[in-house]
Amino acid sequence: MVWLEQAVQDLRYALRSLRANPGFAAVAILTLSLATGATTAIFSVLDAVVLRPLPFAEPEQLIQVYGRAWREDRGQADPLDAPVSYGDMDAYRTQSSSFQGFAAYTVAVRHRVSDGAVERVNTVAADLELFSVLRTEALVGRTFQPDDQPTVAVISARLWKERFGRGVVLNQPLRLDDRVYTIVGVMPDRFQFPYRAASIVAAALPEARTDVWIPLEQRRGRLSVVARLKPGVPRDRGEAELRVIAARLEQQQRQQAPANANFRVGVRTVALADAVTGSVRRSLWMLFAAVALVLAAACANVANLLLARTSVRVREIVTRAALGASRARLARQFLAESLFLGLAGAAGGFLVARWGVSLLGRIGYARLPRAHEIALDWQAFVFLLAVCLITAVVFGLAPAFMATRLDAPSITKESAGHATMGRRFALLRDALVIVEVTLAFILASGASVVVRELVRLRSVDTGVATEHVAILHLTPRVTAADYQAIEERVAQVPGVRAAGFIQMVPLQNWGWEGDFTIRGRPAEPGVRRVTELRFVTPGYFRAMNVPIVRGRAFTAADTEKAPRVVIVNEALAKRYFPDEDPIGKELDRGVIIGVAGDVRNVGLDRPTSPELYYAAAQNIAMTSDLGMSLVAQADGDPAAIVPALRGAIHDVRPNLAVFNARTMAQVVDDSLADLHMYRWLIGLFAALALLLAAIGLYGVISYMTAARTREFAIRLALGSRAIALAQLVIGRGVLLTALGLVAGGAVTLALSRVFASLPIGGAPDPLTYVTIGTILLAVALSASAAPAIRAATVDPATALRHE
Repeated sequence: MVWLEQAVQDLRYALRSLRANPGFAAVAILTLSLATGATTAIFSVLDAVVLRPLPFAEPEQLIQVYGRAWREDRGQADPLDAPVSYGDMDAYRTQSSSFQGFAAYTVAVRHRVSDGAVERVNTVAADLELFSVLRTEALVGRTFQPDDQPTVAVISARLWKERFGRGVVLNQPLRLDDRVYTIVGVMPDRFQFPYRAASIVAAALPEARTDVWIPLEQRRGRLSVVARLKPGVPRDRGEAELRVIAARLEQQQRQQAPANANFRVGVRTVALADAVTGSVRRSLWMLFAAVALVLAAACANVANLLLARTSVRVREIVTRAALGASRARLARQFLAESLFLGLAGAAGGFLVARWGVSLLGRIGYARLPRAHEIALDWQAFVFLLAVCLITAVVFGLAPAFMATRLDAPSITKESAGHATMGRRFALLRDALVIVEVTLAFILASGASVVVRELVRLRSVDTGVATEHVAILHLTPRVTAADYQAIEERVAQVPGVRAAGFIQMVPLQNWGWEGDFTIRGRPAEPGVRRVTELRFVTPGYFRAMNVPIVRGRAFTAADTEKAPRVVIVNEALAKRYFPDEDPIGKELDRGVIIGVAGDVRNVGLDRPTSPELYYAAAQNIAMTSDLGMSLVAQADGDPAAIVPALRGAIHDVRPNLAVFNARTMAQVVDDSLADLHMYRWLIGLFAALALLLAAIGLYGVISYMTAARTREFAIRLALGSRAIALAQLVIGRGVLLTALGLVAGGAVTLALSRVFASLPIGGAPDPLTYVTIGTILLAVALSASAAPAIRAATVDPATALRHE
């Protein structure tokens, strides 16, 4: 039990030692708290979204099936990322031997009237096999059964809690739109399928979770498909089998009619986990790598502080060694202090991580799949504890090793008073500072790239008015007459200049892609004339300041009974009518009556595509159940007119759901939300790394100055100028920083391809290197200033008398 008694003594002595140096302990603990807390918060997000298996039985067997049929003479639509036709899926289900089951589903939004208010309910219509394919059970009641009628419904735990108060809900009616369903089950809160189901267009329909599942009735058209492989069957083998079946379907289509000679069927599969997280996986790993650099900088910083502190504890170490303390005992003593710092850092890191996880969950709720699973759970706590213990050992090794290298008999009384523990350890401290500067440079480079990309995108011309425009989304779909009446009523609201409708406003893209032909112009083999389809009312172009550069805009006379007319954008006119006036040209979709200015509908980082505008009144059936977006240009603050706009809408149609009120400026910000998140997080990490580098520089230069006090005093006594001593100290800090800048620049340059492949805007440019280098040099000068002043103002008589 001697070792236990010694361990207790070591821990007690470590605690007394740290209490005697509260400033050092506070800096070290704060550094560890911030670094470990930030790392744990990002890990919690990464774990919930990417690392943790999907909450289904044997989730590795689940795959998402994609496919697309096309005519080879019109060109292929790549990649194969489209839904699958129900007929093709039925063939896969009956003819494959590698799968246990298939389930088709589609996402929709339905409406529930409650207390006179219209409530949107995110709904999935799915095959009755869905829950058996996923292998998941209900929390209350049951899931679908093979003999269920199409009027049964399964609801989410959230809907059960918020709308039914967790009361008796089984066999209760649930009215959605004009149909009544019978509730047969409640799913657990952890269940979510499909992920981000209602966010078909995340910017316009920001709902992130599904609340109701109902049986699929319309078994036609193209639907999303999930399938489960049989045990032991790899995904590539299952996909190969589906391709054989697809080729068989393709051959059958060709045999049915000569017109199908160029008919093709494609299919591909993706692991369901990859389909869920593929869009954010790389971004989250990037953030985790960034915060890991901060953690590395924190370890280097605390190790350096411990080394610097140990360098002035030579007399203490020599005394303990002379009294019989072994090298192992000295090493344990320093590791005990490191352990105390690590555990204290874990406590502070837990608080930081708790706040960070809550913040990240709110930021990513509508953007990250599985965001509802983000939590500071036991896995995150174990990760935090492991990180803190490992870092305690890592940054405690250097001073522990340093203590064991002392040779007590060789250290004289004179040298023990001011020894710096040798050149090797001084070089180690310098190397740690260089590492901190290098890491700070890399992180600052990443942050600057994000900021540069944001500035660039902010300067891009959207093609529409971004100021003084209010936007509201309306569902469900109503008649063309209703839209016209609402448009006219809103235009009468005081403070409104113009109003109109479009299905999805620019940067909330819902672009239907379609082919078109030009009357009198033969189709070119293998070439598709493709355009994005937009559905608008007459007031849209004026409300959004979209110019009609040629021809005319739509009018109230362009009704369903009038000749079909269309408006094309400049990109379409330039591509398909490069040397002629498109006005009056007849397409299979209507006669071109105008050419509108180009608009960045898809994204600020993407060029404008060919677009064709339909008069909504002539194609109201195509506007779908997603509803329409009202845009209203105001004289002043657009947010101020939103209540009046809601009232005007309900004056015409009281049963419409009006939601997601935004200004166009907010829509632009929302389109850049991911970059804003990267800027905020990586910028925070870079700032923390800069702070750590400054602390590290200050600590090294300060302790170096203290250790060389006698030297500086002798120099001053012999006639050296104070300014020369200050320059000597500052030069040391600048030298270390310069070496760190060289290393950081080399690493960043080597990683330029990695930077370019990430969703942050590309690799750093020369100006970035110069700017960051200047900032870090300024940090070095600031950190070296106080020690330089102390060196220049030392009193020779006092210093030599103390020695």
